[in-house]
Amino acid sequence: MLDSPTVLFLLSRGKNAIDKWSIDNPFEEKQNDTADILVVKDNFYEIIDIKTRNLAKTAQAPNIISAYKLAQVCAKMIDNQEFDNFTINYFEVDWQLDKDRLVCKDAHFASLFYTQPTKLYINWAAAMQIQFHVCDLAQSFKESRENWAKEYLQHFTNQAKKRARDMIEKFVKPFEKYT
Repeated sequence: MLDSPTVLFLLSRGKNAIDKWSIDNPFEEKQNDTADILVVKDNFYEIIDIKTRNLAKTAQAPNIISAYKLAQVCAKMIDNQEFDNFTINYFEVDWQLDKDRLVCKDAHFASLFYTQPTKLYINWAAAMQIQFHVCDLAQSFKESRENWAKEYLQHFTNQAKKRARDMIEKFVKPFEKYT
């Protein structure tokens, strides 16, 4: 069983799904899964998410993780003092179709906690998803995980407040005179 409340929250699938899990009855993939792979060694949890990218198409960056879920994770990290027992890593596999074969053209790696939290783009219109291509994710954050969590929470709350102000200006104020 997982010894980390924060990791348990990140990987939560509900009691029914967990109770029924076995090697013969694995979890079904869900779009909002945080991890494709979980590596556990010496009570350290490496959460790995794999993203694929069709180079023949120019597409918006993929949804990575819910900004709200990540804010909850950061709060749990702080509350539980869990800064050094897990990491969240991303791999991107860039591919192209060559006749009837998918050909890997490149692969990229990035760790979420080495990214400047203020550089994470939150797409509020796409269910509050953080979006990025792994290949574009700068790995310049060198401070502690505790500082990362606090900086992300500051970024998230600043963005949420701005979004709330914008929503009121655009969708409330023009119609208040009718109410």
